[in-house]
Amino acid sequence: MKPVLLEFTLPLLGKITFPAYFTMLAIAFIVGLILLERAARSLRISPLRLYDMGIFIVVISLFGARFLHVIADGQLTDYVNLCVAPQKVEVPVGKGGPKTYVCSSSSECGDGFLCDGESKKCYPERDCLTVFKVWRGGLVFYGGFIFASLFTVWYLRRFKLPSWKVLDVFGYIMPLGLFIARLGCLLNGCCYGKITSVPWAIRYGRWRGPWEDHLKAGQIDITSEFSKHVHPTQLYHSAASLLIFLIAYFIIRKRKTWDGQVLAFFLVGYSIQRFIIEFFRNDPRGSALHLSTSQLISLAVIAVGLWIYWKKPSIHNGLKNASETIPSDN
Repeated sequence: MKPVLLEFTLPLLGKITFPAYFTMLAIAFIVGLILLERAARSLRISPLRLYDMGIFIVVISLFGARFLHVIADGQLTDYVNLCVAPQKVEVPVGKGGPKTYVCSSSSECGDGFLCDGESKKCYPERDCLTVFKVWRGGLVFYGGFIFASLFTVWYLRRFKLPSWKVLDVFGYIMPLGLFIARLGCLLNGCCYGKITSVPWAIRYGRWRGPWEDHLKAGQIDITSEFSKHVHPTQLYHSAASLLIFLIAYFIIRKRKTWDGQVLAFFLVGYSIQRFIIEFFRNDPRGSALHLSTSQLISLAVIAVGLWIYWKKPSIHNGLKNASETIPSDN
């Protein structure tokens, strides 16, 4: 695909690169902030108050997404070993790996790799900060969602904002953001699917997406220019998120009978499609009980969404949120 969306050179600044995934992720966050500010005006809330909250959410969600990736995607051992025992880390094959795998000196391994004098094999240099280098990839949506949700609930209570009304805004902002971000996943080659023969299957070039996995599994050889055809699960996620946004924004938001209804629809709708599409994915990620980590979290999120539908909190609390004081800019 196209892992680098745009690249050019400027005088004095040199080469400027826009990685596809992080560019689309940035666009998703910017669109979300714009919609959040617009919603604040319609709710008669200080736009700066919600804008500040949005900025914090961006930072916290990135941290949470990285955190869940590290502890749940099955790569925690590699992150630890890269800091304390880099010789134990599996060396990448091909692009991103050493120049050679059998060595007599570190100069033969290339930048970022050293030669083990005993095994005569190249291994990555010690790097205890890799766990913080999110630009290299490794973000899990549910991690960011959980951390951002906890912060949002605290923030809304701290500043006495109309909680369920604001949460409904996130009920349509999040699926729109996911629609945009998943297109970045498609271009980058992450979150790819299983091998398939469906007419809309896609394939990736050398060292992109599932190409290396297919090579290691013996499904292609080192001379293959492309991976096997796989499910475009990124497009499945993106299309489902767009559909959820359209329904949430143009139908439920305009016809809702209680605050929290848009959020509940998003929680249930997104989690159901995520649970189903996970069966078609084949990228490395954590699992338990024969389900992926995201599927297990999806079940919990579905339960939360159904609980909101059952409780209809804004009604059962006497529409408390509707009467909460709208704060000033001070």
